[in-house]
Amino acid sequence: MKTRILLLMTILMVALVSCRKDREIPQEPGVPKVMEDLKVPENFNWKTTKDYSLTLTSPVAGIAEVTNTSGIAYQKAYLTAGQPYTMKLTLPAYEKAVKLRLGNATADLELKAEILEYQF
Repeated sequence: MKTRILLLMTILMVALVSCRKDREIPQEPGVPKVMEDLKVPENFNWKTTKDYSLTLTSPVAGIAEVTNTSGIAYQKAYLTAGQPYTMKLTLPAYEKAVKLRLGNATADLELKAEILEYQF
């Protein structure tokens, strides 16, 4: 019985003494600590958005909606029949296409230029 207790205490003591926390946090070499230390090319574009001019025309009046491919609305506008409506869109830079909807009519529009036109 004494041997088992002594053995158990020895194992417990070794386990508690051998577990130590590392106090030093290793730093990766070359990782800048402040923004001014970053080496960025002169022509790097920091913008995360892109501006577009979209002109919509429709033979019927109604509310036009510009959404992403998942259906989340970016902008809505009321179109008057036969009159062009120009809107400024500021979209995330990663967007390559948007969906347009007017009533039951839907269309996909690729964002290939800064000035876009679509006729329903």
